[in-house]
Amino acid sequence: MNARASEQRFQAAMRRAEAGEAAQAEAELLALIADLPQVPALHLALVRVRLLQGHADAALVAARDPTLLREPRVLPEVVAEFGAAGAIAQRADLLCDAAREHPRDSGIAIALAAAVHGLHRPSEAIRWCEHALRLQPGTRVAREIRAASLVDRGDVEAGLAAFGDLGIAADAASAARHLVLAHYDPAQDGDAIYAAITRYAERHLPRAGAFAPLPRDPSRKRRIGWVSPRFVAGPVSTFLQGLLAQFDRTRHEHVLVALQPVHDEAGRVLVALADEAVDASGLDDEALLRRLRDLGLDVLMDLAGHATANRLAVLARRAAPMQVCWLDWFDTTGVPAIDAWISDPWLTPDDGSQRFSERVVKLPSGRFCYTPPVPAPAPTRLAGDAPVFGSFNRLAKFNDGVLDAWAAILRRVPHARLALRARHLAEADTCEHIAARFAARGIEVGRIDLGAHVPYGELLEAYRGIDIALDPFPFSGCTTTCDALWMGCAVVTRAGTSFVSRQAASLLWRLGRAEWVARDVVDYIDRAVALAGDLERLRAGRVAQREAVRERLCDAQAHARDFERAIDALVTSQPAR
Repeated sequence: MNARASEQRFQAAMRRAEAGEAAQAEAELLALIADLPQVPALHLALVRVRLLQGHADAALVAARDPTLLREPRVLPEVVAEFGAAGAIAQRADLLCDAAREHPRDSGIAIALAAAVHGLHRPSEAIRWCEHALRLQPGTRVAREIRAASLVDRGDVEAGLAAFGDLGIAADAASAARHLVLAHYDPAQDGDAIYAAITRYAERHLPRAGAFAPLPRDPSRKRRIGWVSPRFVAGPVSTFLQGLLAQFDRTRHEHVLVALQPVHDEAGRVLVALADEAVDASGLDDEALLRRLRDLGLDVLMDLAGHATANRLAVLARRAAPMQVCWLDWFDTTGVPAIDAWISDPWLTPDDGSQRFSERVVKLPSGRFCYTPPVPAPAPTRLAGDAPVFGSFNRLAKFNDGVLDAWAAILRRVPHARLALRARHLAEADTCEHIAARFAARGIEVGRIDLGAHVPYGELLEAYRGIDIALDPFPFSGCTTTCDALWMGCAVVTRAGTSFVSRQAASLLWRLGRAEWVARDVVDYIDRAVALAGDLERLRAGRVAQREAVRERLCDAQAHARDFERAIDALVTSQPAR
C-alpha cells in the first residue's frame, strides 16, 4: 500500500470518528494497523477512538502496544488522552507499564506517583516518589507528592516536616495544598496558619477592582447563589439539603452554581431544590466571573474556601455585593472580598483565639444542620459481648498522638477491639503500615479491624457493630460524627481551641452530651475507658439517641430561619459598592 492511499484511509477514519461513527472508525483503524503495525500515529488514533466510545479498558490495550509504549516522544500524548477522558485508573495502569519500560525516566515515575496518589494509594505513591528522587535528587514535585502521601496514610508528622523542608512554595497550587494540610498538624499554631492563609491571599489571589452590581428591583426576591465544586454525595449535600428545603421561598430564590458536573443522585436532589441551576464547569476565571456577575446575585455563598477545586481567584475579584464563606472550609479565607464567615457559638466562642479576616456570623441553631440518610439501618447494636471502638475518619487525622491514645485505651480495655474504615485502607500496603504502627505500640494486629470505605448504606450498617466512636484530634470529625451519633454510637472527643478541633465537640454540646467531651488526652482516654465499662446502658439508649439527634441536630426549619436572619442582617448592614 502506498503512503498516499494509507493517509487517505486514515483521514477517512478520522472523519468518521468526528461524525460520531466511532465504531466504524475503529474498524478502519484496525485494518490499517494490520497493514502498518509500526506507525505510532495509527495506534494513538485507535486509543482516541476507543476512549470516544467510553471503552477505556480497550483503549488501554491499544496503548500498551510496544509501538507506543517504547516511544518516549509519543508516550506523554498517549497518557494525556486517558487523563482528558477521565480514565484515571487506566491512566495509572499505563504509567505503571511505562515505568517498567523506562525505569530510568524520572518524569514517568513522578507522573505515576501523582496518578496513584490521586487514586488514594499513598504507599505506592511514596515508593514511586522515592524512586524518582533517586534518579533526580531534589525534584520539588516528587518531594511534594511524597509529603502529601505521607500525610494521607497517617504519617502526619513526617509529612508535614517534609513540607516544611520544601520552604514556601512559589506556585499557588503547592501553597494551597499546604494550607489544607497544615490543619492536620497536632502542633497547630493558629497564628501561624492565619499568617500563611493571608500571605497566600496576598501573593496568589487578585484584588477586587471596581464592582457595579446589576440594578436591583426592590420588589423582587433576594437572589442567593450557592457556589461549589462538590454538589455530590458528601458533606455539602448532607448539610445543604435540609437548609435549601426550608428557606422561605416567598422572600428568597436560590441559584446553584456547580463548578464541576453534577453526576449523582445527591447532586440532582440539590438541583431540584434550587430555583435555578448553572453548570459552570470548564469555565476559566474570566468566563466564570462574567457568568456569576450576570446572575445578579445579592448574596454569594462560597462553599469551598481554600479546599480542592475552589475558585477563590474569581471571588477575590468580587462576583456579588455580599460574599460569604460557609460549609466546606474550616478557617478564614484571608480574602478581602469575602465579607462574612458563618459559624456558631460552640465552634467560635466569644473568648476564642482563632482569627478571621471576615466578619464572623454565629448561628444560634448551629453552623451545621444534619440531613439524616434515607433509608438508614436501625441504630440497634448487633450481637456481641465485647466493646468495640471505631473511627471512620480519614487516615490523615491519625497522627502519633491519636494512635498513642487509642493504644492506651485498648491496653486498659484488653477485651476490646478497634474498627477503622478509611478510603486509603483499600491499599494493602497502607493497611500493613497502620497495623505496624499499632504493633509498635504493643497492640496485637488481630484486635484491629481495617476496612476500606464501602457504599454509604454499608458504612452506616458498620456503625451497628461499634459502641464508641473515637474522634481524632486535633482535626475532629464532622459528618462522621453525625453519622455515628445517628446510628446510636457514643462519641468521645477532645475539644481544642481551633475550629477544626471543635467540630465533634460542638455537635455533642448541642446534643446535651458534654460528658463525652474531654479536656485533654488523659481525660479522653479515661472517658473512653469508662464508657466501655457501661455497655449495657449505652446499647439500651441507642434508639432514643437517634430521636435526640433528630430533634437537636436536624432541625432544618430553625436552621433556615437563623440563616435567613443572618443574610438579612449582612445585606442591610453592608456598605455601598
